[in-house]
Amino acid sequence: MARVNPRMLIDGGGDYTDGSGTVTAPKTSAQALQELQDSVTAGKKFVQSKNVEIATIALEQAVNTGDKAGAAEAAKAVAKAQGGSAAVQAANAISVLQAATPEPTLTAAQVARGDEIKWVGGVNGSWQVIKGTNVTQTSVQNPIVNPIVNPVVNPVVDTSNIQTTDPAVLSLIQSLQNQIAALSAGNQQAAINQKAAEEAAKKEKAESAIAVLTDRFSRYGLASLVPKIKELAIGGASEATITLQLQETDEYRQRFRANQDRIKKGLRVLDPGDYLGLEDDYRQILRAYGLKQFDNDDYVTQFISNDISTTELSNRVATAVQRVQNADPAILTTLRSFYGISDNDLVAYVLDPNQQFQKIERQVAAAEIGAAAKLQGINAGVTVSEQLAAQGVTKAQAQKGYATIADILPTAEKLSDIYGKTLDEYRLGEAEQEVFNTLASAQRKRQKLVQTEIAAFSGASGLGKSSLTSQLGGTY
Repeated sequence: MARVNPRMLIDGGGDYTDGSGTVTAPKTSAQALQELQDSVTAGKKFVQSKNVEIATIALEQAVNTGDKAGAAEAAKAVAKAQGGSAAVQAANAISVLQAATPEPTLTAAQVARGDEIKWVGGVNGSWQVIKGTNVTQTSVQNPIVNPIVNPVVNPVVDTSNIQTTDPAVLSLIQSLQNQIAALSAGNQQAAINQKAAEEAAKKEKAESAIAVLTDRFSRYGLASLVPKIKELAIGGASEATITLQLQETDEYRQRFRANQDRIKKGLRVLDPGDYLGLEDDYRQILRAYGLKQFDNDDYVTQFISNDISTTELSNRVATAVQRVQNADPAILTTLRSFYGISDNDLVAYVLDPNQQFQKIERQVAAAEIGAAAKLQGINAGVTVSEQLAAQGVTKAQAQKGYATIADILPTAEKLSDIYGKTLDEYRLGEAEQEVFNTLASAQRKRQKLVQTEIAAFSGASGLGKSSLTSQLGGTY
């Protein structure tokens, strides 16, 4: 196996041979370092060239599009990529910009006059034609052209002071006049086209607003506002502006008049969508129970004004139909007697949003209790009936309770008449307390009267309990 001389590694040696062939010596550390430095230098040059290339492309694009500010910045970027001091970079930026910007071409007349082309303005400059003095200056009135606001119709070039007969100069003047005339005509047409486009856009916007708002306000039941919508839209008002103005009309306020009442009561103003949704819900509830006579704007408006929920309206309608309209005539008679309500107003009274529903429910319940008492020949009265209703006594409980009272009261009152001077009396009030309130003291009063009667009969005639029971109808 061939061996490497250590001195060759230190001194940079080179190739060596041991008779069997040539072997290349390994690189020294100095060689490796040099190669690394060369690689870094090459990389920097590559990056620099790419930076110059990118900035140059940006410069060309800016020059082609007439972007002077962009061209100046791109020229500075090229100079910076090329390197050098600040002064060198500033000079290079101008040179790069000059090279990228096409120079204007002098006409024969300009050459004859001695005009020159010079770069003016540094890195933010441009090529300028500097007039010479070989011929007398012509007096030219430069037209002011504004293609949008005031396009020039008849550009004027004053040639009265021209003191040359040079055909080239005269040709140049004529050419300028032709160019100005063509530019003026073009500006006029551009202004006409732009105005036509603006009118078309305005018309399209107005037609869109008219279509949208006509559909919307027709659904509100405000088709009468369509002419106003068209007038405002054609006048240039936006959809939002038209909507706001229509909300100030008498028609709109009348249509959503419940909102005015809600404001006075401190309630939230409903937007048209919520308002219409509530109207539909109310009407469906009324129609479901066959109360079409109340399916009108006046009632619906009252419900919205008083913030009646659909749940409350459903309960009111159910009460009006099931417990009033379809109730036993005796209940209706009692309701009218208790509260002075006429026949035609019974259902309306229950649906009246100005009346608290809890109060109406108690009154209907009181009428049911009073009617149950009358069915047994008992006059309960409005006060007691309302007290029992407030306690939660139902119609069925009242019917059962007054049936019981009708059984025990006649005997208890008869005994009260006999023993009332010595014992507590038992009248209707005590009976109602015993039956509906399970009052023990009322029950004891009745039992005491019965026991006293039994004792009296037993002592006076020898009659037993069974005999008294048959005479009193078996009631204790």
